[in-house]
Amino acid sequence: MGQRLADARAQEPDLLSELHEPEQDLASLLGLCRWMERYSPLVSPDAPDGVLLDVTGIPHLFGGEAAMLNEMRERLAHYGFSTSISIANTIGAAWGLARYGRGGEDLEPLPVEALRIDGEAAKILRRLGLKTIGSLMGIPRSSLARRFRGERIHENVLTRLDEALGVRDEPLNPLNPPPTFVAHRALMEPLISTEGLESLLTGLVTLLCRDLKKQNQGALRLTLKLYRSEGSRSTLIVGLSSPSFDPAHIFRLLKPRLHTIDAGFGIDAMTLEARETATVKSRQYGFTEDTSVADFDRLNDRVMNRHDAALEGSVAVESYVPERAEKKSYKRVQKPTLQPTKSRPLLILEAPETASVIASVPDGPPMRFTWRKVTRRVLRSQGPERIAPEWWQLSEGQQPRDYYVIEDDEGRRFWIYREGLYGETGEMQPKWFVHGLSA
Repeated sequence: MGQRLADARAQEPDLLSELHEPEQDLASLLGLCRWMERYSPLVSPDAPDGVLLDVTGIPHLFGGEAAMLNEMRERLAHYGFSTSISIANTIGAAWGLARYGRGGEDLEPLPVEALRIDGEAAKILRRLGLKTIGSLMGIPRSSLARRFRGERIHENVLTRLDEALGVRDEPLNPLNPPPTFVAHRALMEPLISTEGLESLLTGLVTLLCRDLKKQNQGALRLTLKLYRSEGSRSTLIVGLSSPSFDPAHIFRLLKPRLHTIDAGFGIDAMTLEARETATVKSRQYGFTEDTSVADFDRLNDRVMNRHDAALEGSVAVESYVPERAEKKSYKRVQKPTLQPTKSRPLLILEAPETASVIASVPDGPPMRFTWRKVTRRVLRSQGPERIAPEWWQLSEGQQPRDYYVIEDDEGRRFWIYREGLYGETGEMQPKWFVHGLSA
């Protein structure tokens, strides 16, 4: 490493060379990190060619540390990677053993470069006769601090030595924030059939919901990761309207999404993570209480995750003005506190539309009107129902409205109103609008 290409080819004429693409190398390393999440949710890249994993409490799922490391080596070798893997109590020790240990588990015989120090610091240490980590460990800490005080090597060497020995904590910065609740399953043989994948998913959901229930936490955002035997991975994300640890409901949300996954040559590992959670509020229903809240939330979850859009409802607002009498909400429809004196049409337009009206007398009901370029003759009418502006929201230009329910010669019914009063609007004449359609 570091040799000129011309010099290297002079020694090895058949040497192959490729254009260096660091961006592609990093993308490949990140892809490998995501695949390594089958062994731990805490995975971090160690550019340019390393991967760090925090496997605390995990090796027993694979039959122990040795069995887990052997499985890693075999799988990575199958995908064409030459690897050097080591496990230790600290990041620094694992890094040094993997790159310089050659199968050993002792730090002392390793060269000082195994401490992740720069080349200049290593050169100074070798000039002083300190070639191995053991030689540094044999010198009292106070002597090392005095010897390198005021030099950059002090921070470089002593910090790395403390991190390798566990004297100083060194946090791992994973690709993804660690989930609070996670369930994982690794298989001896890959699964391809839908029934097998559903059975595996059922077990994961049961385990995850059990842990959630113990902490009285409900999932709001779930991530399902499926690892294929050829080394690729698929991820499914579902969201919930309200926190839940109901395994039947969560399985019902994940099952349709699971059927969209191409298993390839088989799925040999699956992970279910609760990325966002919240406290589940217990509610006791009485004899006369409405129990449809949970049902509506479950329906909303199914619609939202299947069509990527939440189920939209309307909530009543205390207002006699029709377009202000309700607002959109993702919660169930509630009964209005303030009831209008008249019934309302089945369909109210989002915004009133202008119409041209001919009436028998200026302030009488319409006899003929033109709306959306179609002229209709009115046979029957009912009204008017006068709705005055809300005085606390009164602004310039607002006028009283006279609403009519009218029926044309083809039996169609319309909800139409005149805005303003004749003789009270100055030079401006009242205008007519179609606001709804009746049955």
